[in-house]
Amino acid sequence: MKAQHDPTNDAIWTTIRRENRRDSLLRWVSFAAWAVTLALLIVYAAMVASEVARIDRLVTVGAAAQQDVFEATIPLIAVVGTVMLVVATLSTIGIFLRMRTATLSEIQLRLAALESMLAAEPDSAA
Repeated sequence: MKAQHDPTNDAIWTTIRRENRRDSLLRWVSFAAWAVTLALLIVYAAMVASEVARIDRLVTVGAAAQQDVFEATIPLIAVVGTVMLVVATLSTIGIFLRMRTATLSEIQLRLAALESMLAAEPDSAA
């Protein structure tokens, strides 16, 4: 028996393709945002490092106190700590979402196996 064309299947597959495109766009935006964030963090670290080097030279000649070097590094430590907090939070959320996805995938596999098992059984009504 040949499967009939079902317009609802076309609508479902169109929706799935649209969701996949949306997911792909979201992944691209996320990757770009993280790349820009890391680039800005590197630039900021270089700026702080040059300031720390300048203050360290002043400490060497006695024009500044050693404490000034530590005070110059505090903003960098705060920014890196904040970025790491965001990464840790997003990673934890990602782990929970992956666990949920794995569970949904398992359910889909079980349903597919059940469907193939039912399709393989001879029709009891005939």
